[in-house]
Amino acid sequence: MSGVLQNVTRVLEEYAGKKIAVGVSGGRDSMCLLHAVLSCRIFDRSDISVLHVNHGLRAEADGDENFVRGYCEKNGVAFRAYRVDVKRECREKSLSVEQAARDLRYGAFRSATESGIADVVLVAHHALDNAESVLMHMFRGSGPDGLCGMRVASGFTVRPLLDTYPEEIEKYVADNGIEYVVDGTNFIDDADRNYIRLNVLPLVMKRYGGAVRAINALASDMALSCAALDGMLDSINIVYGGGCVSVKDAALESPLATRYMRRALAFFSLTDVTRDMLSRAAELVRMRTGATVPMNNGVVAAREYGCVTLFIPRAECDTEKELVLGRNYIDGLAVCLTEENVDPKSVRGGAVDIDKLDGATLRFRRDGDYFTPCGGKRKKLKQFFIDGKICKRLRDRTPLVCRGSEVLVIVGVQISDEVKIDENTVRRGVVRLYND
Repeated sequence: MSGVLQNVTRVLEEYAGKKIAVGVSGGRDSMCLLHAVLSCRIFDRSDISVLHVNHGLRAEADGDENFVRGYCEKNGVAFRAYRVDVKRECREKSLSVEQAARDLRYGAFRSATESGIADVVLVAHHALDNAESVLMHMFRGSGPDGLCGMRVASGFTVRPLLDTYPEEIEKYVADNGIEYVVDGTNFIDDADRNYIRLNVLPLVMKRYGGAVRAINALASDMALSCAALDGMLDSINIVYGGGCVSVKDAALESPLATRYMRRALAFFSLTDVTRDMLSRAAELVRMRTGATVPMNNGVVAAREYGCVTLFIPRAECDTEKELVLGRNYIDGLAVCLTEENVDPKSVRGGAVDIDKLDGATLRFRRDGDYFTPCGGKRKKLKQFFIDGKICKRLRDRTPLVCRGSEVLVIVGVQISDEVKIDENTVRRGVVRLYND
């Protein structure tokens, strides 16, 4: 049995009985992988699908798709093609062609698993790809995690050829007479990976013949080291909720600060997380409350009270609507006003005199708003939030019951002195956030 077939069999044995898909471009590596999958006899062919993503970037793209389709028809394997618009993705998200193509490709693979076509998707990354990734990460300013390289299994993706070197693939393809297509863009060094493959590694290999294997050995060692460091993290220091993640000060004041931040960022599935990005986010612990640092993909890190929080800001909502009995909806939140015999002392619980809310509206905060806490003195709403240590992120998402610039109820926080229940109250009620 060839080394290629041994490696593929070793990796895939644990997936026996599952439905698999193979990502096939038609190039040498993916055709080698597909042939090996069909030859290892672990799966029934009815459980194998081939996924081809047509990026539409080359004149030969349709020909590549037809080539893979023909191979699948000849070998009795289900074939699915996905057509994506890489140029539009670049425009809309300000991405490089390389990154946009990758995002769309993996989006197609993910959809195959979510729709039940496959349990996992096999891709043809090999040992040289892994070494290139390590170098790219290092040059971009990666921390230890970037030096770990790729994993054989990551989420829905499995890489059976990751321990296989190109010369082994070349021999397997030649020995088995496997046909494939050639993508001419692989020989143009405008993309980062191609630049390293065509220029950097050949130069290094002239001096250090074992460089690629040495890089991969380093990656394996770093993966073990990073796993050990992750085992030292205390999960109590990371709090999830409401679409955001908070890292407590205690964690950010420790030597493992950037690892805690990386763990938190995993919630957003960000790519290209650099050491500089992690360090700047962790450094927020030493800054004033309200300071922010932009990450990528729209994620923001913000200094809050006792923590640093990662979140994706929502667009400002200028909606204002009349408050009515029952449920009131504003920007995805439900505020409920109900008539009930409530304890008048429950000012933080939203107990109000319903008749004093006549003509009130529901909205979010605006400049010039003021608030008179129950039993307290009138102050600017912003000052009330600061005194209550309510962070800016929550201030912007806290519904308010208002009359003009006067805030009558900060929903879920406190009522104004103007709407409290007294001896003249006829109808008692409660204003609260409602979880649908």
